[in-house]
Amino acid sequence: MRNIKSIAGLLVVFTLLFNACKKEEEIGMDFKINGARDLTLLKNDSIIRDITFLYLGGSREELTITCTGIPNGVTISFSSYAGTPDFTVKQTIKTTNPDTGTYAINVKGTTPLGKVFTRTFNLTIAASPNISPTVSLNGNYTIDIILNQPFVDPGATAQDPEDGNLTSQIITYGAVNIDSCGNYPISYVVYDSGGLKDSVTRTVRVFNSLNYVSGQWTCKTITPSTNDTTNWITTLQASATVDNRFLIFKIGDNYLANPIADYNPSNATLSLASQTFYCQTAVDTSNHTFVGTGTITSQGQQKTITIDYTDSYFDAVQGNNVSIPRRDIYFK
Repeated sequence: MRNIKSIAGLLVVFTLLFNACKKEEEIGMDFKINGARDLTLLKNDSIIRDITFLYLGGSREELTITCTGIPNGVTISFSSYAGTPDFTVKQTIKTTNPDTGTYAINVKGTTPLGKVFTRTFNLTIAASPNISPTVSLNGNYTIDIILNQPFVDPGATAQDPEDGNLTSQIITYGAVNIDSCGNYPISYVVYDSGGLKDSVTRTVRVFNSLNYVSGQWTCKTITPSTNDTTNWITTLQASATVDNRFLIFKIGDNYLANPIADYNPSNATLSLASQTFYCQTAVDTSNHTFVGTGTITSQGQQKTITIDYTDSYFDAVQGNNVSIPRRDIYFK
């Protein structure tokens, strides 16, 4: 009888222990979440990262994964929404122009028996950095125009990643004087709404069509009436204000006689309009008037300028007016 009571007591003890163990198992699985770290994203940005669910103890159960606290403009998805630890899923976070700020987001794992573990991370949405606008020239960085000819600025265009087309907001600095030879810079500047700027500069070069005549020339002056020939060196200078015009220093080797000549490209002729200078020569010092015509010819690299003109002046020795035909030939 005593043995039966002992056995019955043991059965009671085992039953209590069994029920206790069963209740403990029914509490559910212990687990934790790794990888849900704080992060910062820009507007219209995305990231994919690993989130790991680790088994810590208890009865193994399949987890259901959810995410809460997601702000407007942000989407969060997982490569799988359920699994039995240990396992890793891919978490994809995308932003579509949400408001800037910091948001607390919860990654939650739930077991069928109701065991819940939550990992909270802070998602900071930062404003995208302002990118500078870009100015692009229409046409070339250098434009050549002929002296006295009209110039139409081809302008520039401007684009900004945030503000779009800013062409209408371009500010232009600089001007071109079409009636004076030189190099004229024109700058195009634009600012975006964030204060960043870009600029580009074009150079407009105004030149005389006869620029090539500027410099030193070898000259030969022929006086047909006396068969005299004089060889000397002179300088020609293209006009800085009138196209196809140039200045002759010392025509016919007459000191202080510096006439201008005009070239007509339509018929390839030169015109030396009547011009008077107070000249110093080996014979006298008096007013000399020069008038004539000429040509410019090319043979290979060599240029030749020929001017037939008259040198008219009062001869103080003879006491009369003199008009002497001469020919100057310039070689370069």
